[in-house]
Amino acid sequence: MQQIFAIINKDILQWTRRPLYFISSILLAVLIIAIVGNTLSGATTIPFGVYDPAGISDLKKGLDDTHQFLVSNYDDLEKAKQDVTTGKIVALANVSQDPLEDSVQILTDGHNPFVDNQISMGLLKVLTQKNKTLSIALKTSALFPLNITLRDFVTPGLAAYLCYVLASMNLGFSWIYEWMEKTYRQIILAPNGLQSAIIAKSLTVTIEAAVVLWIALGLTAPFSGFTLGSNFVGLVATTLISVFSFACLGLAAACLLRTIRVYTMTVSIAGVALMFASGIIIPIEAMPKWEQFCALALPMYYSADAFKGVMLGTPADYLKDVGVLLGWACVGLVFSSILLYKRKAAL
Repeated sequence: MQQIFAIINKDILQWTRRPLYFISSILLAVLIIAIVGNTLSGATTIPFGVYDPAGISDLKKGLDDTHQFLVSNYDDLEKAKQDVTTGKIVALANVSQDPLEDSVQILTDGHNPFVDNQISMGLLKVLTQKNKTLSIALKTSALFPLNITLRDFVTPGLAAYLCYVLASMNLGFSWIYEWMEKTYRQIILAPNGLQSAIIAKSLTVTIEAAVVLWIALGLTAPFSGFTLGSNFVGLVATTLISVFSFACLGLAAACLLRTIRVYTMTVSIAGVALMFASGIIIPIEAMPKWEQFCALALPMYYSADAFKGVMLGTPADYLKDVGVLLGWACVGLVFSSILLYKRKAAL
């Protein structure tokens, strides 16, 4: 136990003496939550034109209410089409000026399918609202009606991804560098030193990465407009368990790959793949079968599920999530211990 505390004190002291590393870690987390989150949640100010000089429809008001469009009125149809061509607006709603013909033509340049999809989503939201002018009533409903924005939905997944990034990068870099340090090798070669080093390093990285993520979430939430929820204890517990699981896996990867260059490339590529396969953008049920199998077999899906539960209040299988995360942590610890004991014998 004394060895564990000695290593933890050493690591924390090094952490506090490297303020640039601490600041850059927070900046990385803030940028991912803010910029990547805003990108994944879709456009919120799509420049959109409405040609309705006679004021036949209330389409402009409906589009404004979605807070997804920046709407401009046009009295000249040719000028509006020219603005679509030059990119001043990304789409134009041409409302039929015949009172007997209730129709709207949507014109785009057709070059950007992502924008087209965003427009379709926004228009669907307008048309599915209660509207007496529609001849056919079109309504949507949910089994569990919650006021969750797309920005709220993607943020828990990004929190799970950041647990992976902060834990794996922090532990992998420090372990690979420190393994060859003379003082660190003396600790490892001491009785029970290797076990102490593994436990201490995993705990230290868990605490450091969790603190960075909490600070980043607290700084980003006010201006990015997502909710952290009211389950503070659940948020803390989910973060610590997720970071610990990824720290153990990062340790296993560091022991296997051994060099910074190979480790960085492998962990970075794997992290991006895990993020998109974890169900934070589309439900895993909508993925190909092989992607569903990968998502359900890997820990980030369960971390994201737990974060959604504590941040959004949605149903989550916490026992399964925690069990899978701790199971992967045990796999990482056992695998890294085997490799390290073999390497210790060669020192």
